[in-house]
Amino acid sequence: MATVSRHMRCLTVVLALAAFAPGAAAQSWPAKPVRLISQFPPGGGTDLIARNLIPKLAEVFGQQFILEHRPGAAGNIAADFVAKSPADGYVILIANNTLVIQAAMPQKLTFDVIKDFAPIAVVASTAVALAVHPSMPVKSVKDLISLAKAQPGKIAYSSCGTGTAMHLAGELFKQLAKVDMTHVPYKGCGPAIVDGIAGHVPVLFNTITNTTPQAKGGRLRVVALASATRSPVDKNLPTIAEAGLTGFDADIWFGFMAPNGTPRDIVTRMNSELNRIVKLPDIVERLSGQLFDIRTGTPEAFSELIRSDIAKWSKVVRDANIKPD
Repeated sequence: MATVSRHMRCLTVVLALAAFAPGAAAQSWPAKPVRLISQFPPGGGTDLIARNLIPKLAEVFGQQFILEHRPGAAGNIAADFVAKSPADGYVILIANNTLVIQAAMPQKLTFDVIKDFAPIAVVASTAVALAVHPSMPVKSVKDLISLAKAQPGKIAYSSCGTGTAMHLAGELFKQLAKVDMTHVPYKGCGPAIVDGIAGHVPVLFNTITNTTPQAKGGRLRVVALASATRSPVDKNLPTIAEAGLTGFDADIWFGFMAPNGTPRDIVTRMNSELNRIVKLPDIVERLSGQLFDIRTGTPEAFSELIRSDIAKWSKVVRDANIKPD
């Protein structure tokens, strides 16, 4: 009996230590610098978000947060690297919804967006804008739909590239409005804006960041935003959904994701701090000034967003027969 009793006590201690271990690991995290892996080169939206939040993260956690750019293959190189990294909280992906669009494309990825990542938090979004050259007789979404129906296949729209959020916003517009427009993909948002200003491709789906300055200068006309609701950045701009295309939502979101298996305590702790940081007055001011909308939420809500976006864009990709470049 004494031997059994000793075994029971030992088992109790082992179970207690096992239960305590994840929390203990999270409390000691981070004990060294944390690497934030960006899918894209410096200068884009992901880079701006990261650079605004990194000083606050370093201050809160008492460790360096080091930004590493691993661009290429529409963000898949960085995603693959993080998916295959140790799940210890020291390698974290800062991604945008290009990640889920890639999962919706007819291609074989080296990672699974749902199975290989632990979503942490969505921190911001930015709107895709529907804009036109000022010479176009279009001042509303209804004007564009009427014109496109009168000239099927003759009106061209540009995007920042095949398979981008801007491209899929254009295809979603065509499907919901039941119009035929010709897609002209560019290798980046900048060249698309240049040709839009010149009137070569008179309809554009591009970021609000790129279109707003041109609209203020009279070189483009922003017709509507491809968001579910009006942007807090400019509440005067209507949404495409308000024109009758119910459910139209093609925002570009930005969020943090860890490798699957990262201790839950670390995910929860970082989620809590990111939700707090993005609501700090100076961060709100800076991100709003760069035309980002602040987002917060739970890891579970982020996970559901990823799943619903993959389902939504998979249908758009399938119906439009979009193939990767």
